[in-house]
Amino acid sequence: LLQPRDGVAIVSNMPFSHHHHHSEESTTSNNDASQLTQALETMSEDDLPVSKVAKAMSGGALSHKSLYGNTHHVRVGEQNYNNLAFTTSALPMQQDLAYYESPPGVKFIHCAMNGRAVSGGEITLIDAMAAAHRLRELWPASFETLTQCPATFINQRDGASMTYPRPHIALSEEESQEINAVYWSPPQEGPVCLPPGQAERYHEAYADFERLLNGGEGDDDELCRYAHEYTWERKLRPGEMLVFNNRRMLHGRRGFSVVEGASFEDRQRHLVACFTDIDDTLNSYRVLLREKGAASTPILNIGNGTNIVP
Repeated sequence: LLQPRDGVAIVSNMPFSHHHHHSEESTTSNNDASQLTQALETMSEDDLPVSKVAKAMSGGALSHKSLYGNTHHVRVGEQNYNNLAFTTSALPMQQDLAYYESPPGVKFIHCAMNGRAVSGGEITLIDAMAAAHRLRELWPASFETLTQCPATFINQRDGASMTYPRPHIALSEEESQEINAVYWSPPQEGPVCLPPGQAERYHEAYADFERLLNGGEGDDDELCRYAHEYTWERKLRPGEMLVFNNRRMLHGRRGFSVVEGASFEDRQRHLVACFTDIDDTLNSYRVLLREKGAASTPILNIGNGTNIVP
């Protein structure tokens, strides 16, 4: 369990999960795995473990449901997908739903199944605001460009037509110009609307920040070394739930594959996810602090546009 101040937490031993607590020679039946899959798909959203935990943290409400529903399932072999998350491909560091004026505050991912025949698929996380601070130190010109040039965050597909332009890095208006928010989501970005000279400068700065977040081949590159050193990685086990601040922590995924010829049970990778609003979740936390006599506890840099929340 990571400390909440890290922006990430792991909740263990969640119900409705396919645990592998037996030996390598002992496996549960394919029928058990099939029944679990069916139960998760037919269960009321209110009864899903991920929904219960999220509502407990947010005062009873989930958020951002118009495109993917209150909860969404990510499974091996997903058909008719409209998001790269439903493939087996690697995913770069990103923020979910950056094309909203107010993206989701907290994301919850419950690992219901992750079979032994699934190779890879580790979830990766990096602190976007800490990375932006580092970019400011290493490449101040690139940092300044990303605070000034608006990116185009977009979702255009069947049932969706959303666009929101804004710079990748937002600063406070105080003299200190503290970093208040970072918006980064390569799969959800469209063409930028900038003059030619400014567009070239933007793309150079974008490439610098991308190396800082995702790394690359050059070990002699200080930006890539930062990504390798500060990326958090974990292959979720059945029964674990990952909870993280979507406004501050960017997340990605290693690509994965499934061994051919393995049993149905061992081929399964089934995650269930949902979101809560940053304001609802922050309100629940602040009320809890007040009830515990700790209302004066400062909440620093949560990534919602203010650097200090009293």
